[in-house]
Order: sequence, then structure tokens, then C-alpha cells
Amino acid sequence: MKKKIFNVLMGAKAEVIKWIQPSNKHPITAVAQDSQQISDFKYEPVIQFVPHEDNPPTVPLIVLANIAPETRYFQIQDEQHPRKIAYTVSGGVNAENILICLPGLLETKGSFLGIHDYFLKFENYKVISVDFSGRGESDYIDEYGAYKMSLYLSDVSELIQGAILVGGKTHQRLTILGTSMGGVLAMYLTKIFDKKINAIVLNDIALTVNWTALYTLYKSMKNELGFKEVRELAKELSVDVKAIADVQLPGHFDLSYRADVWGMNFHEALEGFKGKVGLVYGGESKICTEQRVQEIKAFIPRLNTFEVLNAGHPVPFDNLVCDFIHSQMSLRPITRPKDLVN
Repeated sequence: MKKKIFNVLMGAKAEVIKWIQPSNKHPITAVAQDSQQISDFKYEPVIQFVPHEDNPPTVPLIVLANIAPETRYFQIQDEQHPRKIAYTVSGGVNAENILICLPGLLETKGSFLGIHDYFLKFENYKVISVDFSGRGESDYIDEYGAYKMSLYLSDVSELIQGAILVGGKTHQRLTILGTSMGGVLAMYLTKIFDKKINAIVLNDIALTVNWTALYTLYKSMKNELGFKEVRELAKELSVDVKAIADVQLPGHFDLSYRADVWGMNFHEALEGFKGKVGLVYGGESKICTEQRVQEIKAFIPRLNTFEVLNAGHPVPFDNLVCDFIHSQMSLRPITRPKDLVN
């Protein structure tokens, strides 16, 4: 009798295993996508049974681990300059909290590796860092004068719409983290996506950039170019030579802004935005000075700020800065894992 019961249980177990196995013989893995029809990471369930013959068939256990940083590609459909945008994804497959990281003028998504590592220690978070056209692993454009702020804004907008806000998920909370130029783009993205953006975090960029600060920034760039060959610098930064030339042109910043005697003002970009706004800035920054910090605080009373003493422009992403970014994404106080506590 016991033998018959054992045989019945083993038969049931075999049927359950057969039923949950995918019909395709090849394993399902996360791969880089080359079209706008990009879905979330696919995963193969990990099935575990208790190896005891007297136990009844158990329910399969599906393990959803965080995914290590992986680069994918998104195709921009542009008749004049068709191109692929590279972006790195890590974290939870179906995470509700999504952090989109936009780099500075001549930076790449590699500047956010510390952000990826930090959030892998938490559940229900996904981090996506982007290479703008002409940077890092994204395609280069084959003519001078094509790299402009409007191009980057359009590319990121298409990426968000075509690869992130997909599948009809209603509980996604987007936070845009922008370093310097990426922070300016984060402001303009609030005009495009409005309530779909839960929060923005600005890295050492406020609502006004002084003309003197811009002069200092471009002067330092000129000095850098003076000491190195352009091609050598481009290789070192992983940036297209033409992009280095274009960012120095007056037409590179082709988005709307208000100019006054002090500098470029982006107040209109955040008018009407009801989401959270955070600012992390360097105590020694020449771009985001104390005067500009006080100005943005007056314009956005709900603003949360975090000053990094002795830091310049931009602010590096150490654990304390990552904690601040994390707090801006969350609806409740943050509890850090033990291995993050100093």
C-alpha cells in the first residue's frame, strides 16, 4: 500500500515538473535588445523541491534575485541619423522604484557604477544609466554640429517611453538623477512626462548657471584640450571627437531658457512640477554656489538638499550621497543593510 502511495506521489511530482518547464528547449536569459519592442528582463525560474520521499509534491519556489549591471541597446528611429543608445540596467526585474541616471557633458554611464552597486543591496529597485549619443557605447553621429541638447532630450524621452514605461505597469515610480548637464535634462523631462516622474535629483546643478561659471567650465576644457591632442582626450573619455567640438559651439544648448545679466535660468522647466526635488551639491563647487542653492530653495520650498563638504563639481557618489538619493526615491525612512553601515 505504501509503495502504491509513493508511486502516485512520484508521478504527481513528475507531472508538476513537466508542467512548469518552458516548452522551448533553450534557456531564457536576459539579452541586449536592438529594437523599440524591448521587454523587461526575462528569467528562468529556479525550482526547488524538498528531497524527502514521504513528503507530498511541493509548490515550485521561484527565486527573483537582483540582476547585475548589464548593457542593452535601444534603437532611435531617425531618418537623418539612425542610431543605438546604450544603457545599463541592474536590480529587480519588476521593480516599482526605477532610477534613471543621466551623465554630465562629457561623461558616460560608467560614472554611475557606484549607484548600480549600491542599489543592488536593496529590493524593489532598478537602476538604468544612459550613454548619450556620441558617448560611451552609444553610436556616434557622422557629422559635426549634430550633437545638441534637444537631441539628447529626444533620445532619453524615446528610451523612457519605448523601453521603460512599457507593459502597462501602473505602480512604477520614476526618479531621474542628473549630473550637471544631465540635471538640466532632468528638469526638461518633467515637462514631457509630468506625473509619471516621481522625483528628480540634481547633482551640483541649480536653476541658474552663472556666465562666469560657464566661462570657467569651458576655460578648463580648453586648457585640457591644450595639453592633449583632441583624439587622445576623446579616447580617454570615451567620447566622439565631434561631440567634444560640438559642446563648445553656441548652438549646442538649443533648449528654451531665460537669460539675464547673471546667466542661464531654467526656472520655467520646473514650473508646475509637483514631484519631489532633491539637490546634492559640492561645498567647493563653482557651478552650484551657495547663492544658487539659496535661490532654488526659495523657488522650491519643498526642496531637499545635501551638501558634500570639500567636493567640487560634480559631486562623487559615495555611500552618503547614495543614501540621500535613496531617500528621495522612497516613501518611508531608509534602513540600510548592515554591510553598508560604517
